[in-house]
Amino acid sequence: MYAGTAEVMARALWENGTGIVHTTDPLGGDRCPQIIENWPQELQRLTRFYALNSMDFFHHLDRQRVTLDLVLVDGNHDFEFALFDLQMSARLLRPGGIVIMDNAEQTGPFKASQHFLANNREWCELGSAVASHARSAPFDSARASIRWTSFVVLQAPNHIPVGEDLRSWGQVRTKSAYFDGIRLELPAQRTSGWLHYQALLRAFQDDGAIPEYKAVGKLRLEVDRSGTVVHPFDGPLRFAEGAQYTYEIDLAWEPDTGCPSLALLTAPTPL
Repeated sequence: MYAGTAEVMARALWENGTGIVHTTDPLGGDRCPQIIENWPQELQRLTRFYALNSMDFFHHLDRQRVTLDLVLVDGNHDFEFALFDLQMSARLLRPGGIVIMDNAEQTGPFKASQHFLANNREWCELGSAVASHARSAPFDSARASIRWTSFVVLQAPNHIPVGEDLRSWGQVRTKSAYFDGIRLELPAQRTSGWLHYQALLRAFQDDGAIPEYKAVGKLRLEVDRSGTVVHPFDGPLRFAEGAQYTYEIDLAWEPDTGCPSLALLTAPTPL
């Protein structure tokens, strides 16, 4: 609201000697830039301010391929908005990163955290606000991951999990008119099964047409160490040059009986 938390984060990054803080306030476009201009130059250089709502903010970061280590969510506290902010934070977060949901005493952020953890079993809470939530005290004003705060603190797994649910990284801009296969970077693990994929290449042409090519298939994986998997499509996806392009890779994992989810080090990339 008055960029105070952003200043604390910028000072921490300055002391660390690395990092950038991205902060947004859709109602602070007239107020916050003037406040930030009064900070020391060293802090201003580490700060990127946006007068955007969270949907536009996360969309901008996603299009710029920004990845995040730490996210503080303190926006619209309604459940639907808080859940969107949490899900988009998770999408842009690096493995092992942290999301802090403020105002755990309010129903929206707390319920969003509950819902997210129930549907993302590889994530964990750093604390026990969600796990210790009691039906006999559903509106406990002291619930928090860290005592004397109003935070629910969530940590991503140290890898990107791909399970039986469909997993997509959305459309990614690319300058290439070619999409010949997918590349996977795997950490050390022991699992086996079938990896199903759907890959799309879209062309945004000057005449308004948006043709797309699609490849759907599966590959057998038996993993017992780290490594790179390169899988070419049966037929490459190729357009003529001269348009704007996006690719999209969707995955689903069909594990063998008793085997865990497939772990990725990074999002899948095109060949």
